[in-house]
Amino acid sequence: MDYRVLYTKRALADLAEIIGYIADDSADAASSFGEALIDHIELLAQFPKIGDFIGQRSNVRRLLHSPVIVYYRADARRHKVEILHIRHASRRSVSF
Repeated sequence: MDYRVLYTKRALADLAEIIGYIADDSADAASSFGEALIDHIELLAQFPKIGDFIGQRSNVRRLLHSPVIVYYRADARRHKVEILHIRHASRRSVSF
């Protein structure tokens, strides 16, 4: 059974900011990158454990889609993946 992929408001705002930044230079590049990123995130519906844990005590995982990192949490009981934050890899890591 596939998991549902849900985005927090923060993750949606992150996505809009990243795509907007790329669009300032090229609308086509922004569209291509955005589609590729979303397709990659949607893989989590079938493979929720594909990302690495960010710490030994954390239940948050990260998925790299260069140059961004997608932070998410998988809930096996509810069959859902919650996208928490999307961040450029060059920025400081976040704490959860």
